[in-house]
Amino acid sequence: MNEIFFLGIVVFSGFLGSYLLSKLKIPAVTGYIIVGLLLGTSFLRVIPLEENLRMSYLINLALLLIAFTIGGSLKRKDLREMGKSILSVVFAESIFAFVFIFLGMKLCGGDTRLSLIVASLGSATAPAATVLVLRELRAKGPLTTTLLACVGMDDAIGITLFSICASLVQALSGGKIHPAHLTFTIFVDISASIICGIIGGIVLVFLMRLISYDIQALLAVIGSVLFINGPLYGEFHGYHFSPLLSAMVMGYIFSNYSPREFNVWRSLEYFGYPFYLIYFVLAGARLEVKYLLRLGAVAGGYLVGRLTGKYIGAWVGGVAGKAPAVVKKYAGFGLVSQAGIAIGLALMAADRFPQYAPSIIAIALGTTVVTEIIGPILTRFAVTRAKETGK
Repeated sequence: MNEIFFLGIVVFSGFLGSYLLSKLKIPAVTGYIIVGLLLGTSFLRVIPLEENLRMSYLINLALLLIAFTIGGSLKRKDLREMGKSILSVVFAESIFAFVFIFLGMKLCGGDTRLSLIVASLGSATAPAATVLVLRELRAKGPLTTTLLACVGMDDAIGITLFSICASLVQALSGGKIHPAHLTFTIFVDISASIICGIIGGIVLVFLMRLISYDIQALLAVIGSVLFINGPLYGEFHGYHFSPLLSAMVMGYIFSNYSPREFNVWRSLEYFGYPFYLIYFVLAGARLEVKYLLRLGAVAGGYLVGRLTGKYIGAWVGGVAGKAPAVVKKYAGFGLVSQAGIAIGLALMAADRFPQYAPSIIAIALGTTVVTEIIGPILTRFAVTRAKETGK
């Protein structure tokens, strides 16, 4: 099978399968994963693992574009206007999900390092499913505003948590290490990634002053994101940097300080979508059902921990920020969906920590199928009970 034919199978089957499954009201992301699962190593083996791994660079490209877009969605003006209550909910639901997932997996017998990696994946919420339900219900109100803020910001928190935990696990995997050296390693990993992102963002802002057309802006963005963040993949004298954190910082600076944004975001969405489809299908193809069954209790601990952490975290954040009663009571129900960046981080973690790869993929993808099905249902329940529909 040549690579062109391979990509043809992935894209066409992903499109066709998700289209057919959409008739059953199954979200597109879940459809891509299911198609990949059927064609992958667990069932038909049309997409062999070796060929799948050779296409990792396409997955990394999609992730960089997603991270850049996440950073671009964080506006200084919006962050100032959100107020204490919304920011409190966003940070609390992300951190509580991380803590509860880690505790849930440990209580079910999970390995400490694996639990740290996977817990960092679970803090993010999939924006697509949540936003789709809110638009469908024509929802408006304090709960709706809070949910939109959460799905827009907790991906950024998730990338940061993953960067920290990945550096921590990498350092611990090297054997005994002094706490001071461990702290310094994590500090260097995160700081260098942020600095690269700032430099890349400044370069982009400067380039926007020189160009005149949308297509030039799109090329400048894609070229800069790849050129600045490409060197961050791999190991550099024992340090492992975070290209996603760097790309996110680039997006933030570009979005907030560029004199002109042109139509970059819409163009980037169209350009990137085929790559998003490819990485969801390839992710599903990597899922080995036997590992998921073997990790039944640990995967269950992850799922229960995430649901509990999201709900309790949103409630605690609402209480601390003095949010309206409907936010404290129902926000946690609207933050269940998990896909997007969580799956991307899982694939990146699998490449970086091959000893945990089957377990990471099994837990992340196995639970995503569940959350993408029940998530929209719980979001609809929350917004309906809050009486914010049809507004």
